[in-house]
Amino acid sequence: MLNKKSKALMKQVYNKAVEKDGTCLISQNDLLATLPYTMQFKKNDLTVCLKALVSEGYVEMITTEKKGEDYYCITLQKLGYDFAYQLAKEKRQIKFKIAMTVCGAIGSFVIGRILLYLVTK
Repeated sequence: MLNKKSKALMKQVYNKAVEKDGTCLISQNDLLATLPYTMQFKKNDLTVCLKALVSEGYVEMITTEKKGEDYYCITLQKLGYDFAYQLAKEKRQIKFKIAMTVCGAIGSFVIGRILLYLVTK
């Protein structure tokens, strides 16, 4: 299971890699620029999160340096290709939980009204 930072990073990596048949070459600065501003990523955090994605089997990564800037060659693995499906599945689960909560609230209200009607009659 990915945490919030890893999920945001994986979303950006997935979008870049899918455009180019599952492999992308991206600089560290470009990757940091594509991440949302609400995420407080530092260069050290980026490396740690990418290594976590590698260890969990989402991507395969090779690090190179060119003109003093780090570049990552990232290739999606099986879990990496399934990432979009996982996001859609999480959204469906959240919608289902909200719907069940609303149904429970409506059911409780109706049962409460029925009981109130029976007690007062």
